[in-house]
Parts: sequence; structure tokens; C-alpha cells
Amino acid sequence: MMGFFRSFLGTCRGTEVFRTLRGHSWGRVLGHLLLLGILCAGLIGMGNYYMLKYRWRAAEAGFSDLFGSGISFDRNGAHPERNPEVSRRQEFPYNGLLIYVAPSGPEKEYPDETLIDRNFILLWHPACFAFMLRQGENWLFTRCNPDTTFDLAMNPLSYGEMKARLLDAAALPPAGNWVWPEDFRNGMSTRLLFRDFRLMFAKMKAVEYFLRQLLLTLFCTGVFAGIFRLFSRKKLPALTFGVVWKVAIYTAFPVTLVVSAFPALQLPGTHLYGELFVLGWAVYLFFVLRYLMLFPDDAGGNKEDEAK
Repeated sequence: MMGFFRSFLGTCRGTEVFRTLRGHSWGRVLGHLLLLGILCAGLIGMGNYYMLKYRWRAAEAGFSDLFGSGISFDRNGAHPERNPEVSRRQEFPYNGLLIYVAPSGPEKEYPDETLIDRNFILLWHPACFAFMLRQGENWLFTRCNPDTTFDLAMNPLSYGEMKARLLDAAALPPAGNWVWPEDFRNGMSTRLLFRDFRLMFAKMKAVEYFLRQLLLTLFCTGVFAGIFRLFSRKKLPALTFGVVWKVAIYTAFPVTLVVSAFPALQLPGTHLYGELFVLGWAVYLFFVLRYLMLFPDDAGGNKEDEAK
């Protein structure tokens, strides 16, 4: 049996290694898939943290001009150093938007063209903090209350539902019962705030791509293995459903690393992550299965596969 790094490097070198890899147990295969996901997600998170540093620096400079060089915290909420009585908005990286609501109330309106195409929206309010994240046509909504509890929408929201929640949160009366950690009592500098923002969004990107890679790999390889087995059961009895699925999963390893470079390095084509993965995986899988069909296993290999 081969460990993760030997298995991964073997899939990058050619097709012969798949004779051994297809004999791995399901626990080993799925364990290797999880390790690959963690590795690629870590690279994507690091890439988003360092490659987009200039964007966050620009946003930090804009925030300092608009809100001041720091934030103070008390029982009435979090207050910007500059003009805390004025509601306003600021552009953020990743096509994000920060909405600040003063104690006197929100701005008169938030037009659809300002909100609908955002990747995320942050609401800074004397009574709560709210975070809205767009996922395709739907939105995720989370609200942090003064007592540090969270209200989370369990189901994805449409744009209209998200905006209704945003407006409801913006219309809340100021709260006077905020509870802050000890570290916040002396306030927070803008530089520290944006360092935390950078780290938070890098982690979010890492988790997002980890889940995308895992679900995409399991779904595509499972569907392919089922279809392949259905149409080749009589002609290729040695290539069982389980064997084909394992081979298909390992075939995805080098492809996953290559396509992960797109979001990690902010390369053109990042938005085509799924399409690039499927294309590269399908091409490589064709050559791997062709090799296994043209060069049948030895007797020992067949016995090992049948045992699995």
C-alpha cells in the first residue's frame, strides 16, 4: 500500500501507478482525497491572503479616510473614530460592500443596483453586525447580536429575502447592552481590523474551495463509475464499479492541484474552476482507463482487486 505523498506523486508521473492504487481500501482512498483537499485549500487560502494584499491595503486606506484610524467599543456598540453620527458605505475587495448605520438611523434607501451583484455585504449597526454572502443566485445571512449570539438563516435566501432582512436589521433601534471581549476594551486600530478581515476571507476561500473540490470530485467520479460499469459490465468484468471509482478519484489528484493554482494565484479563468476540473479530469481518465484495458493486470493484481 502507498502513502498519500507516494500516491499523489505517482498519479502525476503516469498511468502505471493506477494498478496499485486501485487496490487501496476505501478508507485509504477517501483519506487521501481529504488530505488532498486540505493541501489545496491551504494553498488557496495562502494565495488569497498574500496575492490580494494590495487590494486590502487600498481598502484600509479608504476606510481610514472615511472612518478614521481606529474603532472604539462600549455598551452602545462599535464606533468609528471619524463622524460616528453619519451613515455611509464603502467598497471592499471581492466586490464587497460595507454599510455603516449611525445611531440616528440608516440612509434613506439602498438601491438594488448597489446590492444585487455583490459577493458579500457587511452591515455595521449599533444593534448588530450582519453578514450576507452570495452563493450563485442565493444568499446566506448571518447576524451577530449584542449578547454575542448569532442568528443564521438555515436555508439559502433569494435576493429579495436577503434585502428584506438587511433592511430589517438596518432599522433596528440602537442597543445598549453590548458585551465585548477584554481585548476590545482599548479599541482596535484600522490596520489590525483589516489584517483580521484578510485572514477571515482567506479562510473562507479555503473552506469554500475545499467543499467544492470534495463534492465535485465525489459526484463526478461516482456518476462516471456508475455509467461506465452499466455499459461495460460484460466486456470488462475486472473493472468493477468500486475499482473504476477509485481510479477515477485518484485520476483527479493532479488535476485538482493544477486547477487550484487558478484561485490561489488569482489567474484568469478562476471563475471556470469547475469546468477546468471536469475537462482536465476527463482527458486524463481516458488515458488511465485505456492503459488499464490495454495492459491487463497480473494474477496477483486481479486477486487483490477482487478482495476489495
